[in-house]
Amino acid sequence: MEERGLELESRLGFRLPEDYREFLVANHQRLLDSALAFLPPRSGVINYLLTVEDILENDEKNRIGIPAESLLHIGHDIMGGYLYLKVSEKDFGEIQYSERYQIREKFPSFSAFLNETEPMS
Repeated sequence: MEERGLELESRLGFRLPEDYREFLVANHQRLLDSALAFLPPRSGVINYLLTVEDILENDEKNRIGIPAESLLHIGHDIMGGYLYLKVSEKDFGEIQYSERYQIREKFPSFSAFLNETEPMS
């Protein structure tokens, strides 16, 4: 996976934030065992976190995210919400969650996102 991660970073033209990079190296399945629910007062659920292979495939299909907003698609839920990694110099590494084309939640980092969610039972 490390090799594919390097390929992804090469295609993107930058090194991924370390916390997100470590997650990608350690995880190879996109479907979560349990959906991740945002802790109150936040609102949202994530069912899928993309793998390196998913992101590379999206890149090949020109579905990498929202380039104009410097947002890399890294996950989603079954109801149409999307999780993005901010990849611009400003706010690099920030995680944004959108529903119906509106940013609803922001987390300062991927680690903060994981710390502010819990598996649904």
